[in-house]
Amino acid sequence: MKTIHLSYRLYLVTLVVSLALLSSGCKKFIDVGAPNSQLVSSTVYTNDATLKSALAGLFSQMANETSSNLQFGLSFVTGNSADEMKFYIPNETYDGFNSNTIFENDVTVQNMWNSYYALIYKANLIIEGVQSSKEGLTAAMKTEAIAEAKFVRAYHYFYLTNLWGDVPLALSTDAAINNTLSRSPQAQIYQQIIQDLKDAKDGLQADYSYGGGERIKPNKYAANALLARVYLYTGDYANAQANAATVIAYTTLYNMLPSSGLSGIFVKNNAEAIFQLNASGFVGFTQEGQTYAQGSTQVPMYQLSSYLLNAFEKNDKRFSGWVARSTYQGADYYYPAKYKQKLQNTTALAEYSTYLRLGEQYLILAEAKAMQNDLAGAVSDINVIRNRAGLSNTTATSKADILLAIEQERRIELFAEYGHRWNDLRRTGRANAVLGAIKPTWKAYAALYPIPRTERMNNNNLSQNQGY
Repeated sequence: MKTIHLSYRLYLVTLVVSLALLSSGCKKFIDVGAPNSQLVSSTVYTNDATLKSALAGLFSQMANETSSNLQFGLSFVTGNSADEMKFYIPNETYDGFNSNTIFENDVTVQNMWNSYYALIYKANLIIEGVQSSKEGLTAAMKTEAIAEAKFVRAYHYFYLTNLWGDVPLALSTDAAINNTLSRSPQAQIYQQIIQDLKDAKDGLQADYSYGGGERIKPNKYAANALLARVYLYTGDYANAQANAATVIAYTTLYNMLPSSGLSGIFVKNNAEAIFQLNASGFVGFTQEGQTYAQGSTQVPMYQLSSYLLNAFEKNDKRFSGWVARSTYQGADYYYPAKYKQKLQNTTALAEYSTYLRLGEQYLILAEAKAMQNDLAGAVSDINVIRNRAGLSNTTATSKADILLAIEQERRIELFAEYGHRWNDLRRTGRANAVLGAIKPTWKAYAALYPIPRTERMNNNNLSQNQGY
């Protein structure tokens, strides 16, 4: 797995260097790599083209440099922490996640933390640059840029607060402030996430015109989709329902694929995709596809756990469509196969990493309705997901059973996608019951990861999560 060692602190140093160069009369981009990965000070935002390049750099960073920590990394690491996945090689990097005994100096935890804050820093840089720009930018471009940057900031703060709880809330690029921030309460983090997404929804287009027709830029409905998730997590079920229903109702853009189309859910620009990204280094395929895909004559390195495999119902098309088997020396091993392409293939439709999709919105809607005692409505939404998987309607009738049925469908529908199972077990208070029953080393405090040691050494105002 690729790791990111450049910390958020170093980005602040880079800003100081960039400003010094610009103040000496330099008006061109700072040479930090390919044009689509360049991010610069607001003094060069003299026209829409330079701002578009900065935004391209933001999403390029999200799709490429942090791919191991946001795409594959987040999915696999949290899958080990939960009951979803396991690493083939014992006594290696991920043992601590599988046993929930990681330490504050764990390099994977540090890299994930760094990656998310690096994207937040770059989003803040764009927001500040646009807000301080005096001329040269069109009003429409300013609005779009701030909205996209706020969406990215909200997206990464969502994962920061779900993996670590209370975290520093950095809303500027001011090193004097950011280097001494203490941890803000999770409620405050969520408040900022919600405000950012509301602002983003107001500023984003309803279509995908800013992505050239591709679903590689967030639109209004992507903001609605992420808001639905955030409201569900915070217990605001009325707003969770309203936002999920808004996305589902917009059938001009979004429709569930049929059972026969399960293999196409991660194809670029399909009708179920709400927000995707294409990593420029992976032409026609994704890091998920490349990493998980295995030959038929070896033991897969990244395997699905027996707990997840046993959770599939008989004849569930998601098992046959999204789970692959490798047989080695007479034994069968199973691994994720949601993404089909592991190499460039110009004869087939390319796949993009899919961050938000319609299937999740139905499950959010079902849970929000159940929590508001609309049990019939919840059952109807559950059955949309079950029937698409080739299963009969749920038999759950009581509120408690319906909520467990939703948990089951989320477990199967969203496995190996951005930590849903790990987050679900913690947010519903089910981690102790589920993981405590199968992991002898499980401790309740392990539901949150430790604050990285390096961050606490560099900032005395950062406290540690209880238990570490």
